[in-house]
Amino acid sequence: MNTHIPRHLPSPRDFSHDARQLIIVTGLISASYFGAFALLRGLFLLRLGYDPAYLGTYYAAGALTFMMMGLPSGALGQRFGTRATMLAGACLTVGGMLLLPLTARIPADVRDLWPPLTQIITVAGWSMFSVNSVPALMLVTTDENRSAAYALTGVLRGIGSFTGTLIGGILPGLVVWLVTRHEASPIDPQSASPFAWALFISAISGLATAIPLARIRGGLRPIKTNTPPVDRGPFPAALVIVLIVYVFLRHMGWTTSQAYSAPYMDTDLHLSTPTIGLLTSIGQIAAIGATLSLPQMTQRWSHGRIVALSTMIQIASLTLMASFRNGSAAGLGLLGMQVSAGIWLPELQIFQMELVDEGWRGLAYGAIAMAMGLGFGSMSIFGGRLITARGYSELFGVGALFSVAASGLMMLISRQTPRER
Repeated sequence: MNTHIPRHLPSPRDFSHDARQLIIVTGLISASYFGAFALLRGLFLLRLGYDPAYLGTYYAAGALTFMMMGLPSGALGQRFGTRATMLAGACLTVGGMLLLPLTARIPADVRDLWPPLTQIITVAGWSMFSVNSVPALMLVTTDENRSAAYALTGVLRGIGSFTGTLIGGILPGLVVWLVTRHEASPIDPQSASPFAWALFISAISGLATAIPLARIRGGLRPIKTNTPPVDRGPFPAALVIVLIVYVFLRHMGWTTSQAYSAPYMDTDLHLSTPTIGLLTSIGQIAAIGATLSLPQMTQRWSHGRIVALSTMIQIASLTLMASFRNGSAAGLGLLGMQVSAGIWLPELQIFQMELVDEGWRGLAYGAIAMAMGLGFGSMSIFGGRLITARGYSELFGVGALFSVAASGLMMLISRQTPRER
């Protein structure tokens, strides 16, 4: 696989019709799922009276579902075609998102089970979509424009997340204004109701992804060839195990911010929802800039060093959030975490592909993806209970310690691999 990162942002005209539709889909679903919905879901559950420990259970249900759905999602794509599987997955994702705002209407004796159930449905659909989106884009691009297509996809993902987060921060206040304007009885802006309507709107917007998916002309089934099997050689078990441990530890640290930054700024710092959305959006724009700077960075440093650098940025960001309890530190820390994530994932994928022979890359990255899910799920459960017992500062401090351990492992991996030397 070509692991070159393009030096300049490509134009959509450089790609086929089907490739353009897939790239557009990524931006649309990112605005809905990674943007508004990701920002509002935790704030909604907090306003229903749930605590951070419950939030941890809710997030963990999604992480574990994503882990278990990896292989079935790929098998569905092989059986029914990637376009049909992605379309079904997008619809299932939107369906799960639509179910969450109904939590307050569920009978009290089973209400606590409802949010994790909706999370399972949402993430199962997201797995079907995301697992098949990477091979789908590969099938409709050429060796010459494939890396450019993935780069443009990453940029649109960031722009979609930024736009969705910014709008998501405004939506609850907009709902309150509209209801107050047209009805005599006022609505409490801090109640769950405006957040439920905002979540409903963000979910409905996700239906727009069906339009470009339906416009794809090919069925996107893998093309069977007579290419001889790749000589894989021995599986590098020791190297992959160390890499899995690194990813697990690093993702444990990352989850402390990804899952709990918005609840922290809401309940501890008492920032308004539009302010939280604005701070998150600024970080997402910075992450896009960081991703676009990767071509220049790879001219100077190896992929392993860039991966290690991204983890160091994560350590500094979590340390800042743990040390200072104010909005400025939270905003700067969140910005650093998003910049770190914007650098980390593309470089990790390339770094892993360079370390492992071609025939073992799929298996190795599948194991790494499972480590990501396990790290997120474990810290979601542990972090929610830690917040309840010790507070958010302790959580971010623990996340920084996990990140330090991960950074040490990455330095060890980089020094022990001939390609990095």
